[in-house]
Amino acid sequence: MSTSIPEATRLLPVSTLRLDIFSQILLSIFTGEYPSGTRLKVQHLAQRFGVSSTPVREAIVELSGIGVVEMIPNRGAVVTPLGISEIREMYHIRRILEVESARCACECADLEEIRQLLEETRALQQGPRGADWSLLCSDNDQRTHTAIVKASGIRRLKTELQRYDRLMHMIRVLLKDWEPYLDQILTEHLQVLEAILQRDKDAAGAAMERHLKGTCERAVEGIFVRRIPETETRQN
Repeated sequence: MSTSIPEATRLLPVSTLRLDIFSQILLSIFTGEYPSGTRLKVQHLAQRFGVSSTPVREAIVELSGIGVVEMIPNRGAVVTPLGISEIREMYHIRRILEVESARCACECADLEEIRQLLEETRALQQGPRGADWSLLCSDNDQRTHTAIVKASGIRRLKTELQRYDRLMHMIRVLLKDWEPYLDQILTEHLQVLEAILQRDKDAAGAAMERHLKGTCERAVEGIFVRRIPETETRQN
C-alpha cells in the first residue's frame, strides 16, 4: 500500500485532498494497518502523506462521522473496533433506509434512468468479461443505488445515505475483483430494478432487503474470512 500521496495530487484543492486521505486512512483501517485503539495523530499523518494538517483534520472528522474513528478527550482521534459485528450493523442501518427508498421509487413519475440501468445491468451480466469488467460492475453498483435513492424523491433519505457512501465505496474497492461477489450483485440489482419498473412496492422492498443482506454477508466473507484486502495489499 502506498504511504504517500503523489505530487500531482498534493496540488489539488483541500476538499479533494481530504477525500484522498480519507480513503487511504479508511483502507488502512480495513486492512488492519491501523487496528482498533490506534491514535491518528494529525502531524504524523500529514508528514506521511506529504500534505498540510488541514486536509488530514478534515478527513479525520469525516471518518468520525461514519463511526470508524472516535474523538476522545485528551487522546484525540482513536480508531474504533471494525469487525464483523460493526459491518453488519452498518449494513443494517443502510438496509432500513434503502428498502424504503426502493419502495418510494415505485411512485416516481419518470423511471427512465432506472430503465437504462436495467438494460446496462443485463448487458454486464450477459456480455464479455474483459479487463475492465469488474470496474464497470462497481460503477454500475454505485450508480444503481444512487438512482434509486434519487427516484425516491426524499432528500433527507439521500443525505442520510451519503454518510455511508464512501464506506460502501471502500468495500466495493476491496472486493472489486471477486467475481462471485459481482455476479450476485448484478442478479440482485435486476430483481430490484424490475420490481421498481413494475411499480410493485412490496416486491421492490423485499428485493432490496435480500440484496443488502446478501451483500453484507459477502462483504464479511471477503474482508474477514477470505482476507481479500490483505492478499491484494501484498500484491500491490
